[in-house]
Amino acid sequence: MKPKIIVVCSILFFATGCQNSTLRYDLDEQQKIYIHETTKNYGGLIEIYKQRLQRTDSEDTRHKLAQIYYLSNDFDAVKRVLKPVLRETKNDSILVLYGHVESRLGHNDIALEYLNKAIAINQKNGEAYNVKGIVLLKKRQYDAARYSFNLARENFYDENKVTNNLAMLSILNKEYNEAYKHLNILYTKGYRDQTILHNLLYTLVKLNKMQLAKSFCIGHRLSNDPDILIQELRQIEPVDAIKFNESIPAQSENQKQYTLENTISQQVSKVKNIKPEKGNKLDVGTKLSNMAKLEPSTEPKQTTLSVTSSGAVTNTAVSKNNNKISKTTIEEKILAVRSGEHKKFSRITFETTNQLSKNQYVIEKISPTEFKLTI
Repeated sequence: MKPKIIVVCSILFFATGCQNSTLRYDLDEQQKIYIHETTKNYGGLIEIYKQRLQRTDSEDTRHKLAQIYYLSNDFDAVKRVLKPVLRETKNDSILVLYGHVESRLGHNDIALEYLNKAIAINQKNGEAYNVKGIVLLKKRQYDAARYSFNLARENFYDENKVTNNLAMLSILNKEYNEAYKHLNILYTKGYRDQTILHNLLYTLVKLNKMQLAKSFCIGHRLSNDPDILIQELRQIEPVDAIKFNESIPAQSENQKQYTLENTISQQVSKVKNIKPEKGNKLDVGTKLSNMAKLEPSTEPKQTTLSVTSSGAVTNTAVSKNNNKISKTTIEEKILAVRSGEHKKFSRITFETTNQLSKNQYVIEKISPTEFKLTI
């Protein structure tokens, strides 16, 4: 009798050990994913999801891997990852992502096919209607595009993206006053992504507001020779000038090294992004300048950040710093990253081996409530 009891206990102990090991592995992987997502390290995320796919081939993992490939501008990889599940999937988000890719590649009819499939599965998918509207714009089916954008709005898709797309529609119809109204709404909210800035400059030129257009171009560093750019824009037809709201990160943002993960993954307990106010999300990797509004309006509440000599990020005024960043290894500088939520602001603290000098970090303003710190 006793030997049997010993065997059973041994098996239970072994099983418990396996469970703890699996749980620890899952927690480590989730921590790495969180760090990579926080630092926009798409290369690191791709490797994690590829390894997960090798262990277990699932639709969900393919979807996540395809999303990262999309953010990395690798559209062929997105198609390669999603094709095995396209025929049988009931996930409307996968079909929308595939429609995005076909649209980016200029395959508008194929894009519409998959977007319509997504809508057939989920008639409340606002993103599907928005992307469909963009595809219809490219096909110059303007009335159908307007209808699709309105459906996106009715289904609670990002109001600001829909507003920008309606502005594009007005530009294509040469309704420049209407386009200006749409774009100025976004501008006064603090939006400064390159799509909106480009479309707004073009609208100002077409409205013959040349002095304002020149000041706008200089203030946002849209050209080293604003006079030449403005003259060129005067002669360009709308269909050749507008930029569609399908912005994705610049390639330089996608080449981040894996050094940060090697240092922080063992020491950081929790890393948190500064959260923008609801409705103020901006495209990843956009580098923007701070400029006064086109017209007087109520200034939105701003949350400003600065880095103290100890490496703490606090809610104080940001000082401009145009010095070049010295080339240093992140592992040698950052020991840990900590964050906390306070009543009126968020705080991120970096623990470094040595005190950072002013030429070793740069703070860029992304929007009234979002900032980018580069070390």
